[in-house]
Parts: sequence; structure tokens; C-alpha cells
Amino acid sequence: MEPLRSQIADKTEYSLAGLRIHSELPLPVVLRPQSKAPLGEEIDIEYGSVPEHLTSARIFPETEVCGDELLLTIPNVARFLVKGGRQISIEAAPLATEGDISAWLLGTVFGALCHQRGIMPLHGSAVDVADGCVVFVGASGAGKSTLAAALSARGHQVISDDVCFLRRSGKGGISVWPGIGRIRLWPDALEALGFDKASIERELRGYNKFLVPIAAPADPFVPRPLRGIYQLEASENFEPHSIHRLSGAATIELVLPNVYRLTLAEHIGAKPAIFALCTAIANEVPVYRFRRQVGFDFLKSAIDRLESHLLDGR
Repeated sequence: MEPLRSQIADKTEYSLAGLRIHSELPLPVVLRPQSKAPLGEEIDIEYGSVPEHLTSARIFPETEVCGDELLLTIPNVARFLVKGGRQISIEAAPLATEGDISAWLLGTVFGALCHQRGIMPLHGSAVDVADGCVVFVGASGAGKSTLAAALSARGHQVISDDVCFLRRSGKGGISVWPGIGRIRLWPDALEALGFDKASIERELRGYNKFLVPIAAPADPFVPRPLRGIYQLEASENFEPHSIHRLSGAATIELVLPNVYRLTLAEHIGAKPAIFALCTAIANEVPVYRFRRQVGFDFLKSAIDRLESHLLDGR
């Protein structure tokens, strides 16, 4: 196999989470290179020598932290050094593939960088509404991506699947920045929604998921005001679909566990900032529990109920 270093091209510019990214590692074209991120928001990603350990570091599983540096070691893939929320250095393992490195970079590693910068990555799918966007969160397997894909099929604009990015806006509200433009679906969801599996890219890293591309938003580099969060849960005893608004501490208790890579935020001392933003959400944004009957036979009625609430119930 050709040595990875010899495949490196000049840096290409991308955008994600409102940041301007200059990367030696080719990233998915769904990130859409652009030049609209403000000055001071640049991120550099490059290959180079990364130490095996950080001096005087606090050591956690697969992670070391020292000051503004975080070292993440992924066996057989790479060592990633994330520094000051502005730079990511990558030392690839001997047999690592570009796809494996990119998958980790755009997942856990970029999540760590966001926490360093004070951006809150939220494990959820975001969909545009008339005056902003709403985000769907829930435990793994709750159906966030399936719901997003079903809404997309009905003409709703999905701006992020799996992870979206929340920040305080200059006007004091909470803004959501679009994420990577694809939806990750299991094969049964892919089939139930009528996609041709043969024409859809399979995810890397051994997952049996497929990456369904979504249409670009009208303003892909513009953040949306956060207008609501819906926690997806299965209803009990075949009870009908229901949506209930939460309040107070229950709202914070719902949002906080859905923060992407919350453990890394704790490692670098960013959890107080995360808690503060979750508290702001509790005070400023409607948060709902959406309990629904699970199974593809009930998907249409669940989307009908959700659409009605998005139009009339907020």
C-alpha cells in the first residue's frame, strides 16, 4: 500500500460548526469548502510528529490532557494532538487508511476541539423550521436518524444528523450550526424508507450503516436559532404517541447526557461551561419528551404527530 504521507495534498479549506478549516487530510465533500467563517475562527489540520505521551499530563483511557493540549490515541489508526481549539496534528499508524483517520477526526477528535473552543456538540439531528431549527435527541437506537430521514422525505430540510453544534449567539440566543450533510441509517431503516442500498455509500470503521446524502440547506454556512429540543423515547404498553413539555431541572437532566463526548469535556475542565449552556437552554428553549410507538409500521403516524406539533404546538 502506498505510504499515507505520500498521498497528502495541499491544504484544502472546509467549513464545519461555523469554523474555517484548513486540512491536509481530505475531508468529505459534504463539508463544502468556503471562505465565510469570520477571522479568528480558523482551524489547522495537518500530519506531523505527535508525542506518545504529554509531559506532566493527567491520564485517562486513550486520552491525556496537559494545559490546552489533549492527546488522543486510537490504536491502529492514529495519535491526534488537539491544541488550544485551533490545531489538530495527526500521526498515522503504519497501516491506517485515510477513511479511518477521517472518521475519527470528524467524530471524537473534532468533538474535543469543540469543547476546547466552548462550542457544545450535541448528539442529535437538527431540522429547519420556519424561524430556526429544532433538534431531536435520544439514546442510541432511539430513531433520531430514521426520523430525520422520514422528515427529509416529506420536504423538511435536515441540517445535521448525529451531531450538531450549539453556541451562544452575539444577540444572546442559542444558535445551531449545521453539521455534516448526510444521514447515517441502519439497513432495515434504509429499506423501510425506500432507499436503494446498492447506490448508498457504506460507513467506514466496520459499522453496518449507510450514509445517505441530504440536500444542502439554502444557507449552509448560517447558524439557526434553536427553537426546540425533542427527546425521543419509546412509549410503554402500546400507548399512543405523545409530546409533553418539560420544565426546570428535568430539562437540564434531559439535555446534559446528550452532549457529545461529555467525558472529554470533563477531562479538559469544560463541564461548567456545558452546564451553563444547558441551563440557558432550560430557561430559553422549549424542551419536549416525544414518546412514540416504535417500529416502522408506526413511523407514518409518528411523523404525522410530530409535524402537527412543529406547525401548531410550539
